[in-house]
Amino acid sequence: MPLLVDRTPPVDYDDPIHGVPFVIAFNWGDQYNPVPQELIVLTKVGNDIIVAATRQIGWSSYEEAVWIGKLAADNFVSKYWQD
Repeated sequence: MPLLVDRTPPVDYDDPIHGVPFVIAFNWGDQYNPVPQELIVLTKVGNDIIVAATRQIGWSSYEEAVWIGKLAADNFVSKYWQD
């Protein structure tokens, strides 16, 4: 019987320009696959938690998924954040 893969918790990320806090969470799919199938980028605006972005599999590792989540967060800030 194969061992289950440990699931890494969500990643906290602060946008480097404005310090906007994000959480990058994951949907995993198959219990033996260490690569997340989907990522969800969340942020808080006022008292509301909003979905800043979602992405479905297009990466080959957990680290790459985190990187893509950070890019999505940065893209959200560049489009919607006002100084």
